[in-house]
Amino acid sequence: MAGFTKGRISRRGVLQAGVLGATGLTLADALRMAHGESGSKASADAVLFLNLAGGPAHLDTLDMKENLPEETRSEFKSISSKLSGLSVCEHLPKIAAAADQFTLIRGISHTTGDHPQGQAYIAAGNRPNPAVKYPSYGSVIMKELPGDPDLPPYVAIPQTEWSAGYMGDSFAPFKTNAVPKPGERFAVRGISLAEGVTVDKVNRREKLLKDLDTRLREVDTNSQLLEALDTFGQQAYSMITSERTQKAFDVSLELESIRKLFAADEVSQSLLLATRLIDSGCRFVTVTSQGWDTHLDNFVGHKRLMPPVDAGFTAALTALREKGLLDRTLVIAMGEFGRTPKINQNVGRDHYPRANWCMMAGGGVKPGQLIGATDEKGEGPTAETDIHPDDLGASIFHALGIDHHKEYYTRTGRPVSLIPNGRVMHDLFG
Repeated sequence: MAGFTKGRISRRGVLQAGVLGATGLTLADALRMAHGESGSKASADAVLFLNLAGGPAHLDTLDMKENLPEETRSEFKSISSKLSGLSVCEHLPKIAAAADQFTLIRGISHTTGDHPQGQAYIAAGNRPNPAVKYPSYGSVIMKELPGDPDLPPYVAIPQTEWSAGYMGDSFAPFKTNAVPKPGERFAVRGISLAEGVTVDKVNRREKLLKDLDTRLREVDTNSQLLEALDTFGQQAYSMITSERTQKAFDVSLELESIRKLFAADEVSQSLLLATRLIDSGCRFVTVTSQGWDTHLDNFVGHKRLMPPVDAGFTAALTALREKGLLDRTLVIAMGEFGRTPKINQNVGRDHYPRANWCMMAGGGVKPGQLIGATDEKGEGPTAETDIHPDDLGASIFHALGIDHHKEYYTRTGRPVSLIPNGRVMHDLFG
């Protein structure tokens, strides 16, 4: 089993060491040197992130423990997987059979125990801070890796609470607000032309909007809202009038050999759309699987929620591989935290940020690995394991060739490193 341990260095420590003053380096340069890191060649240019919103119970899914007492023991049986040393839940048979195709990271820990902050943490790789609202990965990728202007580079299926933070709404995700249905043309509201609306009418309206935009800018040239509206307007116009964009969202045009890989449930169909969008040129697509907040009837809830993720995640890996995209697409699946070992009086499990897991595949990730671990009771990471969402974020950017110490500027002119406290998990990559 691979491990991940490290020493951490603070900003203050770097400054006290006199690195900046003696060499004239930026803080980002100093942090990079302190961590022994340098620029890297990208192994991926797109990300598919399956967000298990609410937090799956680690002890009932991919971090099962034998011989636990009744008050913490899972009701589910464990089954062997393709990966030596890994037993998984009986309701995840396809993931068990594909375990040699991804790396499983366990023992991820933090101290953020509520949903909004936990989601913000895994969305950006930074612990939420009231002074700085960090941008989610998709927003940064949208800026650093611009793609086809006709396509939204950052798409959320069907919705997400992830935001662009201090980067502003111009870098916010495009939300589909709906999920494809098997065998049907998928029409995204705001992209597909409504009945009776022609491209010619759209062109005339675009000219009118440009005239209005010019007058508005004369009133307020520094408005972040106007900037966002301008970006959205240009993007919407490009998407509405682009045949390529229409086809990118229309899963009914997908090859039958690809469509038949995916089950009819919403998670699987969302992942089908995600693979098609990445094939079309989108850089970051997040799919949200809701309902994992199982304070009540944890086992009933997990028994219902696991099969769609089991089918959808493995189908997405197969589809990307068959399209020739897996090698350059980083695929991630995780929630914002795990759930308590102790089962509560409602036969549920509560929030538990001390133990979480993450699956990663493709995009340069070395498959068939176990990285990190929790103790024998599943109560927290082992003494050798020191993994936090910051490290996952640094590793995501590393795969994309983005320096996670790169400094951005907030709207007030404050310099902020993308993920100052993260360290790249080099064991992840082949």
